[in-house]
Amino acid sequence: MNSLINPFDRRGGIDLPEKAAAIKLWTRQNLPLTEETVVSVSEFNCAKPNCPNRQTVILVMSEDAPTKKISIHKTIADIAETDVFDACLDLLRDWPT
Repeated sequence: MNSLINPFDRRGGIDLPEKAAAIKLWTRQNLPLTEETVVSVSEFNCAKPNCPNRQTVILVMSEDAPTKKISIHKTIADIAETDVFDACLDLLRDWPT
């Protein structure tokens, strides 16, 4: 069985654009963001030695604040709402008031 996922393959499996949209929604629900704030979701290889092969990076970009980065060491398809909630809690500890 091949462990690589082709995001352009429409045969079965999860619809990655829909899952990325859900991750963006969960991020917005858990952080105090304005409508103008951009939330980006991308999946990358993880280059760190003890890191799983893939990671999902969520960028929170605003004109009023530095870009915030959330890394979840799972593929987009494997991320659950609780993963985003936990990652947002970590980010909120350093959130400007």
